[in-house]
Amino acid sequence: MIRYYLLIIIFFFDGIGYSQNTSKIEEINTYYNSGLELIDNKEYEKGLELITFGLKESENIKYKKLIGQGYFYISRYYQKKRFYLKGIAAVNKSLAIFKELNNEEEVYNCFYKLGYFYLNNDQYDKSLENYFAALKIAETNNNEDKIALNLQRIGEVYLKTPNLKKAKINFNKAIAIFTRLKNDRSVMFNLTNLGASYQKEGDLEKAIDIFKVGIQKARVLNEKRSESIFLGNIGSSYRRLERYEESLDYLFKALSIKIEQERYTSIAHTYNDISETYIAMDNLFKAKEFALKAINTAKGYSLRQERYGYFILSNIEYDLGEYKNSRNNLKAYQKIEDSIFSIGKTKSINNLQIKYETEKKSLKIEAQESNIALLDSRNKVKSQWLFFGSLGLVSGFFFITLSRSRNNAKKEKKQQEKFSQDLLMSQEKERTRIAKDLHDSVGQQLTLIKRKSQNLQQEEISIMANNALEEVRSISRDLYPVLLKQLGLTDSIEQLINDYDEQTDLFFSMDIDNVNSFFTENTSLNFYRLIQECLTNIVKHAKAKSVTINIKKENNNIVTLISDNGLGFDVNDSKKKNSLGLKTIFERIKIMNGNLSIDSKLNNGTSFIFSIPANNES
Repeated sequence: MIRYYLLIIIFFFDGIGYSQNTSKIEEINTYYNSGLELIDNKEYEKGLELITFGLKESENIKYKKLIGQGYFYISRYYQKKRFYLKGIAAVNKSLAIFKELNNEEEVYNCFYKLGYFYLNNDQYDKSLENYFAALKIAETNNNEDKIALNLQRIGEVYLKTPNLKKAKINFNKAIAIFTRLKNDRSVMFNLTNLGASYQKEGDLEKAIDIFKVGIQKARVLNEKRSESIFLGNIGSSYRRLERYEESLDYLFKALSIKIEQERYTSIAHTYNDISETYIAMDNLFKAKEFALKAINTAKGYSLRQERYGYFILSNIEYDLGEYKNSRNNLKAYQKIEDSIFSIGKTKSINNLQIKYETEKKSLKIEAQESNIALLDSRNKVKSQWLFFGSLGLVSGFFFITLSRSRNNAKKEKKQQEKFSQDLLMSQEKERTRIAKDLHDSVGQQLTLIKRKSQNLQQEEISIMANNALEEVRSISRDLYPVLLKQLGLTDSIEQLINDYDEQTDLFFSMDIDNVNSFFTENTSLNFYRLIQECLTNIVKHAKAKSVTINIKKENNNIVTLISDNGLGFDVNDSKKKNSLGLKTIFERIKIMNGNLSIDSKLNNGTSFIFSIPANNES
C-alpha cells in the first residue's frame, strides 16, 4: 500500500514538471514569434530584444532545438539590417546545433540562409557551396518546390559572377519545375533573371521576347512592381538596339507605375535611363531635364543613382558648352564616388582569380629561368673545353670580338628601345597639344558659329556646325582622354570600358580598384593608353564574345588581368610578337618599369597580365 502511494506522489510531481516545461517552451516560442513579427514590421530593435530574451530562456532550460532556432531567428534581424557577416555567424551557430540534433529540415534552412548571406556579401564561391548543399537535401527528399528555389538562387549567383551559360541553365530548370507546379509567381521571377542573362550576353531581341512574356504573367498576377521592372528592362534593351521611340514608350510606362508605388530609387533609375535615351537621340535639353529629375529624386534614397545622375548631367553640360556647370557636377559625382568607394568591398572571386593567374605566371617564369640557368651552366662547361682545346691567342681574339659584338648589340637594342619610348612620349605630347588646340580654338569657334546660326534661325548651318563640333570633340577625346583629368584614372578606365561595351557586341565584366593615387600624371596616361591598346587589339583581332578586366592593388604593385575568350594566337610566333600593337604594349610597360606575361593558345582565348610598380615616377 505504501508503495502504491509513493508511485502516485512521483507521477503527480513528474506531471507538474512536465507541465511547467511545456509551458516554458510555449512561452519561448511566443517571444520568438512576437520578435519576428516586430522585425517584419520594421521595429528591429524591439524584435531583437524579444528574440534574444527567448534565446536566454532556452539556454536556461538547455533546450537545444530552441537555442538553434533562437540563433536562426536573430539572423533575420541581421538580414534586415544588412549586417551580413553577423548573420553568417548567427546561422553557423544554428547549423552546428541542428547538425548535432540530426534535424535535416533545419539544416536545410541554415544552408539556404547562408547562401543568401554569402551572396549579398559578394562571397559567391561560398554562396554556391551552401546553395548546392541545400539543393542536395531537397533532391534527397524529392521536394520539387525547394529544388526549383535553389536552382533559381544558384542561377542568381552565376548571373552575378557572371557565368551566363550556367545562369541560363539553372533559370530554365527552375522555370520548368515551377511551371509543372503551376507556381506562376516564381516562373515570373525567373523570367526576369533569364531575360537579364540574355541582355548581359548581348542577345537583346531574345531578352525582349522573354521580358514581354514576363509582363503578361505580371499583369495576370497583378504584380505591378514586377511589371514595372519588365517594362524598364525592355526600354533599356530597345535603347541599345537604337530603337529610341520604343525605348521611351516602355520607360515612361515603367516610370508611371514606379511613381504610383513611390519607389524612389527605381524612379531615379528610370529617369537616368530616359536621360540616356534622349542623349542617344541628340536631344540634350530633354536629357538634362531628366538627369536633374534623377538627381533630385535619388537624394536620400540612392547614392548610386544620384552619382550616375551627376555623371550624365556633367557630360550633357559639357556637350552643351556649359563648362563651369559641367565641372561642378563632375565634382559632385566624384564626391559621391569617393563616399561609395570608402564603404565598398573587394570582390573575393576576382581577387582569387588574379592571385591564381599571377602565381601561375610566376611559376612559369621561375621554371623558364631555371631552364635558362641550366642551359647557361652547360654552355659554360662547353666553353671551358673549347678554351683549353684551342690556341690561347685565337680564343682570346674570338672572346674579345664576341664581347664587343654583344656589347654593340646590347647598346643597339637599348638605343632602339629608348627611341621607341621617346617616340611614344613625343606622340603623347603632340596628341595633347593638338587636342588642346582643337578644343580651345576650333571647338570654341564652331560653338560660336552654332549659336549665331541658331539666333539667325539658319537651321542648316546650325546642324552642320553642330556635326562639325561633335566630330572635333570626338577627335579631341581620341587624341587626349580629357576625362583622365576630370574623373581620375579609375573612372576614366571604367568609362572607356563602358564606351567599348556600348559600341561593340562584346560583353565586358570588370572589377577595378581605385588606383588614382598610385601613379604620376605621365604614368596614368601611359596606363590608360595601355588598357586602351589591349582592348583595341581584342576588338580588332580576337573575335571574342566576352572580355574580363581586373585591376588590383597587390602589395606595392598594380596587377592587371585582361582576358578574352577569342581566337587566341601562338605566343611563339615571331610575326605576332613583333606586330605593331603588341610592340606598343611592350614599350609602354617598359616605360612604366613593369612586367608583362601573355598566356594565349589558338582557339582558347588570350590573357594579358601586367604588373606596374605603384607610385611610379617614370
